[in-house]
Amino acid sequence: MSHPIIISSSSFPLIHEIGLMTDKDGVEKHPDRVMPKLNVFVYVKKGQLQVIEDDEVYKLKKGSYLFLRKNIHHWGSEFYQPGSEWFYIHFFNRDIQENVNEYSMYGKTSLVHHEEYQRKLTLPKYGEVSHLGYTQSQLEQLLEMYESSHPMRPILTSMHTHQFFLELYLENLETYTNRKSNRMIAKMIRLIDEQQSNKLSSQEISEALGMNYAYLSTLFKQHTGKSITQYQNERMVEKAIQLFRRENYNVSEVSDKLGFSNPFYFSRVFKKVTGMPPTDYLRQIYRG
Repeated sequence: MSHPIIISSSSFPLIHEIGLMTDKDGVEKHPDRVMPKLNVFVYVKKGQLQVIEDDEVYKLKKGSYLFLRKNIHHWGSEFYQPGSEWFYIHFFNRDIQENVNEYSMYGKTSLVHHEEYQRKLTLPKYGEVSHLGYTQSQLEQLLEMYESSHPMRPILTSMHTHQFFLELYLENLETYTNRKSNRMIAKMIRLIDEQQSNKLSSQEISEALGMNYAYLSTLFKQHTGKSITQYQNERMVEKAIQLFRRENYNVSEVSDKLGFSNPFYFSRVFKKVTGMPPTDYLRQIYRG
């Protein structure tokens, strides 16, 4: 059974230790242990390692990595391959509540809401990196930072490790995004984004994609955490903000250009998305 490590989108993993190990003669096995508070990341630079976590056997070769979750028994039953080298990172992470939604790569606009920072990121359990030289360079820099005498070493090392883990997360998503359902979400977003004014109706979306709207709506909500209407509203408000900033239009002019039925409806949508009416927004922005 896989035991994924989940980190928060609003906090970074806290580093306890980073190191580079070598087994020249192949006389070592992975230690038999349970680490109650520490997660482990292992990346193989050379050779081959065997690691077992809760009876799941992992064979790690050059360029592959593994995350081991805290408080789960892990060990090795085979000796490492002679000449093996591997990086390891021991880190703490904040426990995430079960009802927190996974971070979605879809349906993003320039309007960043507070909820975006209240998501979880499920790190890939095991993987092989595409660019070995780059990954090794990143790990060497992390090790150098960890071993430095910089007064902010713990915080800086944790921040850069968070970025490194996010890059592994993003690389792993490339295979995920090729799934049929994800390709459909991408089509829906492209369809909405290409619309210059006027929101698309449910019938227009259904006809354009050749699928039932109720199914598309459910799929969209599952993958983005937003309804189709909410995403369309955010895109329209995003365009409205661009017009306010670049063209010095007033509320009525922007409402008309974006195809809203009247300025009152536009103002209601704008406030729902941004938390303030457009008149208040105009008073606080820099305009060209």
